[in-house]
Amino acid sequence: MKQLLSAFFILLLAASPSQATDKKVYGTASLMVVVEREKGSVAVFDSIEHELLGRVEGLGNLRHATMVFSRDARYAFVIARDGVVSKVDLLGMEVEARAKAAENSIGIAISRDNKYIMVCNYEPGGVTILDSGTLKIVKEIPAVMKEFPDGTKLRSRTVGPLDTPDNLMIFGLMEGNAVWVVDMKQEGFPVIKKFEEVGDTPYDQFITPDGRYYLVGLLNSDWMGLLDTWKLDAVKKIDVRERRPAIKTGNEKVSVYHIPHLESWGVANGLAFVPAFGEKRIIVYDMDNWSVVKSIPVAGTPLFVVVRPGGREVWVDNVGAPGSAEERTVDVISVETLSVKKSIDAGKGALDPQFTPKGEAVYISVREEDKVAVYDTDTYKLLKEFPAHKPSGIFSSDRASKFGL
Repeated sequence: MKQLLSAFFILLLAASPSQATDKKVYGTASLMVVVEREKGSVAVFDSIEHELLGRVEGLGNLRHATMVFSRDARYAFVIARDGVVSKVDLLGMEVEARAKAAENSIGIAISRDNKYIMVCNYEPGGVTILDSGTLKIVKEIPAVMKEFPDGTKLRSRTVGPLDTPDNLMIFGLMEGNAVWVVDMKQEGFPVIKKFEEVGDTPYDQFITPDGRYYLVGLLNSDWMGLLDTWKLDAVKKIDVRERRPAIKTGNEKVSVYHIPHLESWGVANGLAFVPAFGEKRIIVYDMDNWSVVKSIPVAGTPLFVVVRPGGREVWVDNVGAPGSAEERTVDVISVETLSVKKSIDAGKGALDPQFTPKGEAVYISVREEDKVAVYDTDTYKLLKEFPAHKPSGIFSSDRASKFGL
């Protein structure tokens, strides 16, 4: 009997490894999550082995979708344009929870303590705060600009939000021309600061990688707003007329197919690499005094300006007329020489380069060819291509430990 039992256990142990290999085992610290905007799904890739792990579908209208990750990078919180927040389990490849935050939403952030999600809304104007575990709504903050005698209220659309090292959330009011700060540590999530008249139509925000300096972009003003999150004393004006389309500078003006957002700025070596509006160039600012260091010509009108981990290169996608060479080209800028060192023909509609956590590879959405391309960043050679349905935003799970992402 003992011999029979021993033989049984040996067979059982021998069978276990083969059964375990039936299912792919992976961690979550180095995933790439790609939005398939027309399909309402996300595709999840292992960015070490460069393998497609699976897809999660049924996420709603993803035409302007963005996402944040839980601190352990197990969950991706995806906000759809129709205001639906989905909590996606990146291990189970399924939606664990879903909630309706608003009718029309545009941005999402997760608090420093991982407990709460904030969503910015166009309709109704304001922000919604949800419990990150259950997605239960815990508070709504209306972005009220004016209250009339009859009790009706005029609301503003909101944009952002961004998280800070002090567990604050900052967001902009588009029609309100204001910036509000919410303390996520205090009970009831009070608005502790309201900066009024910061400029005409805040439309996007950026926070420096260390989380200290917050910048707000303004659609109709010749400056951007700068806030020191340590002091929270004032939103200062930074002249950005150099970023506006050239009139007498001799630079070529072209159509603006997409407005470059502040989140697409790159910061490296004390410099900010900023896409110009309606021109084929990147403007380099000295972040100590926000003076212009140089303008770097690129293939088209730049959209995303992404720093390779390590800080020696900046990768730029370009927008142009459909079918043009510009929309196929990704330019690589050397931070040492402040010039383009390499141009890559990545395919029709190449957008949104996103690096693996240590920068050895980069993922690029090639929207008009329905694929995701992966390049070796040392050799600039194509490593792999994956079919994808109209891919757009790419999000690396290492954002889980970064401010403002």
